[in-house]
Amino acid sequence: MSKGFTNEEKEIIHEKLLTKGKELFERFGLQKTSITQLTKAVGIAQGTFYLFHSSKEELYFTILEQEEEKLKATILEHIKSPMTSEAIKQLLLYSIKTIENNPFIQQLFQQNEMERLMRKLPPERMEKHINNDTEDLTPLVELWQSEGSMESVRPEVVSGAFRSFIFLAFHQKEIGEEVYWETMELMAESLADRLFK
Repeated sequence: MSKGFTNEEKEIIHEKLLTKGKELFERFGLQKTSITQLTKAVGIAQGTFYLFHSSKEELYFTILEQEEEKLKATILEHIKSPMTSEAIKQLLLYSIKTIENNPFIQQLFQQNEMERLMRKLPPERMEKHINNDTEDLTPLVELWQSEGSMESVRPEVVSGAFRSFIFLAFHQKEIGEEVYWETMELMAESLADRLFK
């Protein structure tokens, strides 16, 4: 990091990049937002951008992870104990509705930018992200299994199943918009019934 910035200045610049980046990405999408637009919005030189992020995709993914953390916190407020099949079904459907109301995450999928993002990010960044999802979910899985309400399924598999369900929400057209919600209800119920007693 440049010696020209104090720690406080670095923090301010980074926060501005996250804030302005979110605004620009929501408005234009990942592909149509340039480094020039980002640096101009923040008031820094292009070279300074690379002191904070290796690419605009990496900045985008950092913002995406922040948005996901907010969503997780909202969803966790609706966790019940002991968990039931009906409660997990409703939780899964609530998760979908919450995501549908998040413009930043919607932009990612409406513009079909997930594939571009995956190509540009280092593989270890995605692997770490997936591992974090599993680590966040593991204590809940262990709790539900210790209470006897959940079948014995590895946390990694539960995390993968939940992630797969969430990804379905971004394929309304492929599923068929007229049957989309009914399909999601069926998938949530099937997953819930398989995992919970």
